[in-house]
Amino acid sequence: MLVEELLYKPDNSFIKQSYHPIYMSYLLNLAGFGLAAWDDSSVNPKNPFFYKSDTLPFYDNNLRHLAMKISPHCFLAHLRGVSYNIQQVVSNQNVHPFIFEGTNIALAHNGALENFIDMKYDLLEYIAPEYQKQIVGTTDSEWIYAIFLTQLMPKANNYNEHDILNAITETLKILQKVRAKRNIFINSPVNLFITDGDFIAATRFVFDYGWPEQNSSQSLHYLYHSLWYTYGESYGFYDNEYKMKSNKTKSSIIIASEPLTQDATTWIEVPEYTMILAKLENGEIKIISQDIDI
Repeated sequence: MLVEELLYKPDNSFIKQSYHPIYMSYLLNLAGFGLAAWDDSSVNPKNPFFYKSDTLPFYDNNLRHLAMKISPHCFLAHLRGVSYNIQQVVSNQNVHPFIFEGTNIALAHNGALENFIDMKYDLLEYIAPEYQKQIVGTTDSEWIYAIFLTQLMPKANNYNEHDILNAITETLKILQKVRAKRNIFINSPVNLFITDGDFIAATRFVFDYGWPEQNSSQSLHYLYHSLWYTYGESYGFYDNEYKMKSNKTKSSIIIASEPLTQDATTWIEVPEYTMILAKLENGEIKIISQDIDI
């Protein structure tokens, strides 16, 4: 399907969520937009189309025209939301998703690591040199991505879904270890979205939930960030509304921070402290759900 039918057309479309989210109404996502899209009919299909801009997405005509043209088989889009203070850096380098040279795995992140500036250089110990030199922005998300790729390195040329889930778990363990070293015990959501065009993995997780700091610069990230998915035969405009069409064959899935439609009856909320991975096998969506126990 056209990307336009995900970004613009549903009643709770992704672009609408940038200025009027339903489930995370306390957070406006006005610090940039990015996408990665995989299309088997394109040149070098293992590598995605890639578009990032630090402008407001609902004013971005280039994005709208691109969305009217591409119909990829796998698609990752991200709206960046930041706290409202002068310390935040709004730039193209900080827009998600991230894709480093030498890999086609992309990552986007909802959330923030509290007191990241106090812990970031301790993380270098856990990042391979080839990824250290590719970090160009100021976000905690890009460092999380570099740690994840490093954990996956031993299987980088031949990984499976369990290797992905293990690399995610190890990444969260490293972050937890460094936070403890720096005595950081404050709410820090880490909802990750990871894909290479063949799988999609996502987490719904918070470090030290229930331990806020009153004067924190990241106060907008105290609450649990939502995560939902819907799957079936195909997503589209059926019976005068956008929804996932159900059938015996389930070959399509959408994982999103919140449903793309105000009617969420065909959507499933991902439980807290859970990661899921979806992959198409023999024409059917296979979903693995696993507790995050670290």
